[in-house]
Amino acid sequence: MAVQPCHRAIDVALRLAVPRDAAGDLHAGVRDKLAGRDGVDVETVDIVALRPRLNDLTVEVDASLRLAPETEVADLTEIVGVHQARPR
Repeated sequence: MAVQPCHRAIDVALRLAVPRDAAGDLHAGVRDKLAGRDGVDVETVDIVALRPRLNDLTVEVDASLRLAPETEVADLTEIVGVHQARPR
C-alpha cells in the first residue's frame, strides 16, 4: 500500500485573472483555476479586490490552501493567469 504525502496548510495572497465566461460565480472561477494544478487543494477563498478588464476580471484573493510537500507558494505563479502569489 502506498503512503500518501501529507499536505500542509498555508494562507496565501494572490492576484489572478478569471475569465468573464467562467462557469459559476467568481469564487468558483478562482477555485477552479487554483485546483487545476496538481498538489493544490483549495480550502477557502476570500475576494479582496476586483478590477474588470476587457476579457477577464483581475482579482486579489486571500486563500487558505493545502499544498503537497513538493509544491511551493511560488509554484502557483506557473498556473496560467496567476500573476502574483505570496504567503500571508
